[in-house]
Amino acid sequence: MSSSPPIGSESSSPTEPATRPAHDAGATELVRLRDRSRVTLREVRPDDEPALRTFLNGLCAQARRLRFFTGAADLTGAAHVAATPAGGRRLSLIAHDELGMIVGHALYVQLDDTRAEVALAVADRLHDRGLGTILVERLATSAEGHGITHFVAEVLPENQGMLDVFRDGFDAHVSLRGATDKVEFPTAAWRTAKERFPEPPASDGPAAR
Repeated sequence: MSSSPPIGSESSSPTEPATRPAHDAGATELVRLRDRSRVTLREVRPDDEPALRTFLNGLCAQARRLRFFTGAADLTGAAHVAATPAGGRRLSLIAHDELGMIVGHALYVQLDDTRAEVALAVADRLHDRGLGTILVERLATSAEGHGITHFVAEVLPENQGMLDVFRDGFDAHVSLRGATDKVEFPTAAWRTAKERFPEPPASDGPAAR
């Protein structure tokens, strides 16, 4: 599951606050996926670059093509960009499994005052387990806190997994633009995703989504 590169999963409980604070760069978060496996989310650090490169190289050829629109992408350069701090204009998140291996990466890059482009990739073995929705939801939460009101993405029409994440979780508007589909949705839609795909406690409870 992957989406286009930027430029270069859940019912909320009655006690949940109406808004979630912007992402804390030093925080880690343990979440449970649909298959009951657990992953840890955190912001990317510069020293994650080698592990990010390994993760991207580990994607199957089709997943790399869907993510970068080519099977010959510069994965070294992509890992470097993802691991380079850029203040509030870019947020890059990783998910790693209990062995410390990166199994998901997502980021947004701000385009103008109100819009940012979002992209993500999930390890082949974790497709359809809700990780993509969780990553986008966390990015949208942070982006909204920084005044970004809309996410956009370019997705290949055959990338149904990624289109389903955007449509089902965030009510994204999808329109054809040349060889790709243009996706747009408000960052406030993270609330919709949380309502539709509630995340159970990471330590107990039934699996989410």
